[in-house]
Amino acid sequence: MKAEESCFWALRIENMQQELEHIKARWILFGKKRKLDELLSCAEIIFEWRQTQKIRHDFRKDWREPFFKIYKEIWNKIDARNIRFPYHEGFIQKEVVAFNKESVREALANAIAHRDYNIQSASIFIKATPEKISIQSPGGFINGVNTENILERSEWRNRRIAEIFQLAGLVERSGQGMDMIFDNTIREGKGMPDFLGTDDHLVVLNIPAEVKDKNFIVFLEKITNEKQISLSFEEIFELEKIREKGIVKNIDFRNKFLELGIIEKVGKTSGVKYILSHNYYKYKERPGVYTRIRGISREKKKELILNHIKREGRGVKKDFIDAFPELKVSDISNLLQELKLEGNIKRVGSERAGYWIVVDNSK
Repeated sequence: MKAEESCFWALRIENMQQELEHIKARWILFGKKRKLDELLSCAEIIFEWRQTQKIRHDFRKDWREPFFKIYKEIWNKIDARNIRFPYHEGFIQKEVVAFNKESVREALANAIAHRDYNIQSASIFIKATPEKISIQSPGGFINGVNTENILERSEWRNRRIAEIFQLAGLVERSGQGMDMIFDNTIREGKGMPDFLGTDDHLVVLNIPAEVKDKNFIVFLEKITNEKQISLSFEEIFELEKIREKGIVKNIDFRNKFLELGIIEKVGKTSGVKYILSHNYYKYKERPGVYTRIRGISREKKKELILNHIKREGRGVKKDFIDAFPELKVSDISNLLQELKLEGNIKRVGSERAGYWIVVDNSK
């Protein structure tokens, strides 16, 4: 009997919690301002605009009203300060806006669905400048979610609010809204969002507003049009990491990009890296940058080493470290060993105190 009573009360408590969750969601999304003022004053959204990075804002607007009554007005206040970045694709002029409506809408809806309403002393802030828009939501990440896995995990602090947003089409049904925000900013040549300023009590999503690389936009459009392909978010994400750092971790993506001619391989062994193809730098009108990044070919480096030894009469590893500061010591050793195996040079003396000389092949 006691076990049955315990089960009964557990279910009763769970049902009460769900009912309270429903009531809270109705107040926040559809309720009357009087109820919010009286019972949930923290359900407030504050927008601040700063023309420059300074302490005092140039414009501020506060809302403590049901979200579905004000969400269009919130966007209008943001959009009134939007900046257009025009670019050309051939003879066609296009543009990217600083504040992408889809991304801002998703970020704000996420902030409302994720915020901790037990924190009565804090509000949701939207802080915008020409450089970025930041959405600040009280309450840290839910247990198990962090900046490293946020693109893979989907958890809701206020599930009922999230479900209503999904039904209204304000957030991604798949729970991949953060993917969409990242995808938009990368495709718009703005780089990637970040979570600088986030701590145990606050989540801050910073969405870049400035277009940093118009040519990346053109490059992606031309590649997808010419190759008749579509790139998934995961592929776009990988390409952005290649653009920024020359790093590619997903082998399947790497092979696909190489086969399609989207990226190129530079170097060998441990010194290998990947860069966007020559076409990217062609669109960028910076072919010299491509030449610098691409670097001198392996055969050309071996030729320079051989000419150095011929000119100086001998060569030691330190000479070649000075000549090729961008190479690892192991890469230089590999070049020297290749020249040795090809019969062009030989070692004289010990590994520590010896040196390299040219082999006389005329005898």
